[in-house]
Amino acid sequence: MRVLFTLPAASTHLFMAAPLAWAFRAAGHEVRIAAQPGLTRAVLGAGLPAVEVGGAGDPAGSPGARQTAASGMIRPDGGWGDEASSPEERRALRDRVFAPWVSAARAMAPDLLRFAERWRPDLVVTDPFVFAAPLVSTRLDVPLVRCVWGPDVLHRVSHPMRGTTEDTGERWPEGLAELFGEHGAEVRDDHPARTVDPWPTSLQLPGTPGRVPMRFVPYNGTAAAPDWVLDRPGRPRVCVTWGRTAAGTAEGEALPRVVAALADLDVEAVLAVAPSERERLGTLPGNARVAENLPLHLLMPTCDAIVNQAGSSTLLTAACHGVPQVLVPKTADSPFHASAFGAAGVAVPLDAREVTAEAVGAAVTRALTDEAVRAAVRKLHDEIAGTPSPAEVASALERLV
Repeated sequence: MRVLFTLPAASTHLFMAAPLAWAFRAAGHEVRIAAQPGLTRAVLGAGLPAVEVGGAGDPAGSPGARQTAASGMIRPDGGWGDEASSPEERRALRDRVFAPWVSAARAMAPDLLRFAERWRPDLVVTDPFVFAAPLVSTRLDVPLVRCVWGPDVLHRVSHPMRGTTEDTGERWPEGLAELFGEHGAEVRDDHPARTVDPWPTSLQLPGTPGRVPMRFVPYNGTAAAPDWVLDRPGRPRVCVTWGRTAAGTAEGEALPRVVAALADLDVEAVLAVAPSERERLGTLPGNARVAENLPLHLLMPTCDAIVNQAGSSTLLTAACHGVPQVLVPKTADSPFHASAFGAAGVAVPLDAREVTAEAVGAAVTRALTDEAVRAAVRKLHDEIAGTPSPAEVASALERLV
């Protein structure tokens, strides 16, 4: 069987999908990862075959996408925009959110269709933001599966990856229906036959159509693991990390304050940051250690707590290793993630605008010592461990073909 994955040029989305791609390959199937060239290096680093489509581009990194992310487009209750906004204002917000992804779909469609018609995949697995994927499944009459990365808020908004037949056509993001018309694809929201979901069932929004739960397997990129990651330092090890979306926002500006606050605690602070973030931190306290570009899945086994921005991959990587979390959300869907984890008792959320030494110290201390938090973390860890593996999910998806 031939399985075509279509992904946006964002490495964290690849990290979520890679375990399923590996499972298909381990089962003897052929796999290709089609994305814009910005993802090629990460795909090859994951040991997967890359297909470049659509030319250079990174919708997630575009000014429009970053501005939308910084605005907090998704509320903690899972709604979009301001509760007091009019339907017209919410529609304008959706158009602004999806505009980079509609542009990416238009850029990707010709190359993607050309490759698919020659390679003839039997199954297409796609990220919900790759709006060109239904064009392939429609043209070749093959099943389409979407692979989500967190709470499925997108099934509440009309687009071809929603998985439901409600609110189609005129409510699609601007320009998308026209693209489908150009390629003879039907304008409807239920193109995906299944939704593969690594987000824990207990924290997922209800109503995801065709949901197939899949165990999250931590993968955050490649690196040589230093010897010290296996050591226990004799005092609590607290990881501090910030995600790509947070960079340059108010959320990212909280990072130096978090690091300064940990200087007053009897902990080893490990700063898992990119080189650009390290430059912004200046002189570090004596209890801090820098781990530039170190994948979190290599670090988490010896950590006792983590302070992070509430991105999906970071949250689930820590949860898989039973590590309590302190969350400082601000951008995109991170406030919703933080609200869900906080309500489940597995994390201590903080307001990014109120990150003080006292608040950070109290939150980290609670994550390290509160037995109720630690018990909730163990419960979530066990739930994830009991979810069907990527190998089991790959076997189930074979039956769609």
